[in-house]
Amino acid sequence: MSAIIGRSNGFSRNLRLLNSADYKRVFDGAEFKISHSNFLILARRSNNDLPRIGLVIAKKNVRFAVERNRIKRIIRESFRQHQADLSGLDVVVLARKGISDRDNRTLLDLFSRQWTKLLQRSNNQTQSSKPK
Repeated sequence: MSAIIGRSNGFSRNLRLLNSADYKRVFDGAEFKISHSNFLILARRSNNDLPRIGLVIAKKNVRFAVERNRIKRIIRESFRQHQADLSGLDVVVLARKGISDRDNRTLLDLFSRQWTKLLQRSNNQTQSSKPK
Protein backbone atom coordinates (compact mmCIF):
# COMPACT_ATOMS: atom_id res chain seq x y z
CA MET A 1 0.00 0.00 0.00
CA SER A 2 1.27 3.43 -0.89
CA ALA A 3 2.01 5.89 1.90
CA ILE A 4 0.56 8.67 -0.21
CA ILE A 5 -3.15 8.37 -0.81
CA GLY A 6 -4.67 10.56 -3.51
CA ARG A 7 -7.64 12.76 -2.74
CA SER A 8 -9.98 10.65 -4.84
CA ASN A 9 -9.13 7.53 -2.83
CA GLY A 10 -9.00 9.09 0.63
CA PHE A 11 -11.50 8.58 3.41
CA SER A 12 -12.60 12.09 4.23
CA ARG A 13 -15.43 13.18 6.49
CA ASN A 14 -17.89 13.52 3.60
CA LEU A 15 -17.58 9.75 2.94
CA ARG A 16 -19.05 8.88 6.35
CA LEU A 17 -22.54 8.75 7.78
CA LEU A 18 -22.13 11.23 10.60
CA ASN A 19 -25.37 11.53 12.54
CA SER A 20 -28.30 9.43 13.69
CA ALA A 21 -30.57 10.85 10.97
CA ASP A 22 -28.21 9.50 8.29
CA TYR A 23 -28.19 6.06 9.91
CA LYS A 24 -31.97 6.10 10.43
CA ARG A 25 -32.52 6.92 6.78
CA VAL A 26 -30.56 3.81 5.75
CA PHE A 27 -32.10 1.54 8.43
CA ASP A 28 -35.66 2.62 7.62
CA GLY A 29 -35.35 2.63 3.84
CA ALA A 30 -32.74 0.01 2.96
CA GLU A 31 -33.11 -0.88 -0.71
CA PHE A 32 -30.34 -3.47 -0.65
CA LYS A 33 -29.42 -6.04 1.99
CA ILE A 34 -26.32 -8.19 1.76
CA SER A 35 -26.18 -10.78 4.50
CA HIS A 36 -23.26 -12.86 5.69
CA SER A 37 -22.84 -14.93 8.83
CA ASN A 38 -20.41 -12.33 10.24
CA PHE A 39 -22.02 -9.07 9.10
CA LEU A 40 -24.98 -7.39 7.43
CA ILE A 41 -24.74 -4.62 4.85
CA LEU A 42 -27.70 -2.29 4.39
CA ALA A 43 -27.66 0.27 1.58
CA ARG A 44 -29.86 2.76 -0.18
CA ARG A 45 -29.42 5.31 -2.89
CA SER A 46 -28.66 8.86 -1.88
CA ASN A 47 -28.96 12.22 -3.59
CA ASN A 48 -25.21 12.60 -3.25
CA ASP A 49 -22.75 11.28 -5.86
CA LEU A 50 -20.30 10.26 -3.15
CA PRO A 51 -20.75 6.92 -1.41
CA ARG A 52 -20.97 7.14 2.38
CA ILE A 53 -20.47 4.45 4.99
CA GLY A 54 -21.48 3.99 8.61
CA LEU A 55 -20.26 1.23 10.90
CA VAL A 56 -22.10 -0.47 13.75
CA ILE A 57 -19.63 -2.66 15.61
CA ALA A 58 -21.35 -3.43 18.91
CA LYS A 59 -19.40 -4.37 22.03
CA LYS A 60 -21.90 -7.21 22.45
CA ASN A 61 -20.66 -8.80 19.20
CA VAL A 62 -16.98 -7.81 19.30
CA ARG A 63 -15.85 -7.73 22.90
CA PHE A 64 -12.47 -6.03 22.82
CA ALA A 65 -11.87 -2.46 21.63
CA VAL A 66 -8.69 -3.46 19.82
CA GLU A 67 -10.71 -5.96 17.74
CA ARG A 68 -13.51 -3.45 17.07
CA ASN A 69 -10.95 -0.92 15.86
CA ARG A 70 -9.18 -3.50 13.67
CA ILE A 71 -12.47 -4.47 12.04
CA LYS A 72 -13.41 -0.83 11.45
CA ARG A 73 -10.03 -0.13 9.82
CA ILE A 74 -10.40 -3.11 7.50
CA ILE A 75 -13.97 -2.22 6.49
CA ARG A 76 -13.00 1.41 5.85
CA GLU A 77 -10.00 0.37 3.76
CA SER A 78 -12.06 -2.04 1.70
CA PHE A 79 -14.75 0.62 1.22
CA ARG A 80 -12.08 3.17 0.22
CA GLN A 81 -10.75 0.80 -2.43
CA HIS A 82 -14.26 0.30 -3.89
CA GLN A 83 -15.70 3.78 -3.39
CA ALA A 84 -15.55 4.67 -7.09
CA ASP A 85 -17.87 1.74 -7.87
CA LEU A 86 -20.28 2.48 -5.02
CA SER A 87 -21.02 6.11 -5.87
CA GLY A 88 -24.44 7.36 -4.85
CA LEU A 89 -25.01 4.79 -2.10
CA ASP A 90 -25.32 5.22 1.64
CA VAL A 91 -24.13 2.03 3.34
CA VAL A 92 -24.30 0.75 6.92
CA VAL A 93 -22.27 -2.30 7.96
CA LEU A 94 -23.42 -4.14 11.09
CA ALA A 95 -21.00 -6.61 12.67
CA ARG A 96 -22.26 -9.96 13.93
CA LYS A 97 -20.72 -12.41 16.36
CA GLY A 98 -17.69 -14.23 15.00
CA ILE A 99 -16.38 -11.43 12.80
CA SER A 100 -13.42 -10.93 15.13
CA ASP A 101 -12.37 -14.56 14.49
CA ARG A 102 -11.58 -13.71 10.86
CA ASP A 103 -8.09 -12.57 9.92
CA ASN A 104 -7.42 -9.34 8.02
CA ARG A 105 -6.89 -10.92 4.59
CA THR A 106 -10.10 -12.96 4.89
CA LEU A 107 -12.10 -9.90 5.90
CA LEU A 108 -10.71 -7.83 3.01
CA ASP A 109 -11.60 -10.61 0.56
CA LEU A 110 -15.08 -11.04 2.06
CA PHE A 111 -15.86 -7.34 1.86
CA SER A 112 -14.48 -7.08 -1.66
CA ARG A 113 -16.93 -9.78 -2.77
CA GLN A 114 -19.79 -8.14 -0.85
CA TRP A 115 -19.17 -4.71 -2.44
CA THR A 116 -19.28 -6.42 -5.86
CA LYS A 117 -22.54 -8.11 -4.94
CA LEU A 118 -23.99 -4.80 -3.74
CA LEU A 119 -22.92 -3.09 -6.95
CA GLN A 120 -24.54 -5.82 -9.07
CA ARG A 121 -27.81 -5.54 -7.16
CA SER A 122 -27.76 -1.77 -7.43
CA ASN A 123 -27.08 -1.90 -11.18
CA ASN A 124 -29.77 -4.54 -11.76
CA GLN A 125 -32.37 -2.46 -9.98
CA THR A 126 -31.31 0.70 -11.83
CA GLN A 127 -31.58 -1.04 -15.21
CA SER A 128 -34.96 -2.61 -14.42
CA SER A 129 -36.39 0.74 -13.29
CA LYS A 130 -35.37 2.61 -16.48
CA PRO A 131 -38.23 3.31 -18.90
CA LYS A 132 -38.13 1.23 -22.06
